[in-house]
Amino acid sequence: MQTILAISQNVFRRALRSKIFTVLLVFAIGLIFLSRVFEFLTFTAEIKLIKDIGLASIAFFTALITIFLSGETITGEIEERTIYTVLSKPVSRQGLILGKFLGIVWAILATLTITGVAFFILLCLKQRTIPGMVFEALFFIFLEAAVISSIAIMFSSLSSSTTTSTVFTFFIYVLGHFNPQLRFLGEGTKEALAKWAIKIIVWILPNLEYFNVREKATQNIPIPPAFVGKATLYALIYILAMLTIAYLFLRKKEF
Repeated sequence: MQTILAISQNVFRRALRSKIFTVLLVFAIGLIFLSRVFEFLTFTAEIKLIKDIGLASIAFFTALITIFLSGETITGEIEERTIYTVLSKPVSRQGLILGKFLGIVWAILATLTITGVAFFILLCLKQRTIPGMVFEALFFIFLEAAVISSIAIMFSSLSSSTTTSTVFTFFIYVLGHFNPQLRFLGEGTKEALAKWAIKIIVWILPNLEYFNVREKATQNIPIPPAFVGKATLYALIYILAMLTIAYLFLRKKEF
């Protein structure tokens, strides 16, 4: 356990020093405060727009940060030849993957904390209170980012290039948000082979729209506890599956 924590701390420190982390974080905060330009709207409409833009900015830039940081977790070590040093120590491949994932989770939490504080400040300046739905929306953004991180680590274990793993993860991220549309397309397809192919794709792809509760948060619509539990369980199962596949890929590589 100490080894896993040591690896995660190293990943977290490396993430904080990353220029990509800093640049995307600045863009996210800038976009959050940019929503103040809509002051010409009515108070209710302005608050809804601030919530929508703020949460969308946090979700998108958190996902981007996660993709870029996670995409190099394993391939970065391979390209820099540092993985030989790491694995020469009493570190198992399972421990390496778990440590990498945990380090990215710390980075995700740091991102959500910083952008969340900026968002809360803007909300407090406008309406003096922070609706509880905002915290739930941030939790769902965290779940989505954790799922994306596990996918990126899986690709990073499979690929030998950071660029390849990052691009594939971004592609899955985009498709994951079109999962419901793909399911609808499959249901409307009359060709049996195409229908089954789409069903398989939909089943494999993560349904990232499952974590999109921005509309409910904007309109202050409560999220049923049962849905929160199902979304959390779905995220945990998908993360476990991706990290297991990552381990199987990494086990086949000789270092």
